[in-house]
Amino acid sequence: MAEEKLTPKAQAEILLTKLLKGQQVHHIFADSMKRQLTISGQSIDYWKEQFHIHIPTDNLTPAICRDLDVKVMELNQEATFYHAIASAKAQWLKRGSESAFNDKFWTIVQEFKAKGDRVPGQDTLKTLSSIGNEELDSAQTIADIECKFWKDILDHLSTCRKLIENASMTISTELKHLGNNF
Repeated sequence: MAEEKLTPKAQAEILLTKLLKGQQVHHIFADSMKRQLTISGQSIDYWKEQFHIHIPTDNLTPAICRDLDVKVMELNQEATFYHAIASAKAQWLKRGSESAFNDKFWTIVQEFKAKGDRVPGQDTLKTLSSIGNEELDSAQTIADIECKFWKDILDHLSTCRKLIENASMTISTELKHLGNNF
């Protein structure tokens, strides 16, 4: 059966259709995730509100910059604490998952040896050992997501701090310049 050559327009339409279907799946997943997934015991929307920093672009003053800087400093301390907890959980889960895998691997090898059967190859043993560890693997994935979430929050706060510092320096320079012109 010879494959029919599609025109570029037909190929683009097929690609667009697939992308739109993927977009629908993404929206369903994203909406569900926002409602069901929690990070450090709270919803994504909660953390969005908690760590949102509004930097006004009009009428910035040194006092506003100072207040924003204090707010960023407090949020940074909170996020650093949550990141440390998330990292510890991820490490414990990783160790627990590795331990469970190694125990199962050793048990499978011993079962084959006890029966006098030939021990399968490494890849087969790894596959057999990982069966049934889905919950631990999922827990580890969630812990890794939580770590990355807090790392992203810390990066966001760092960016906000830099923006506030730049604004503060600009305001100081403008005030100094205006003071010399009077």
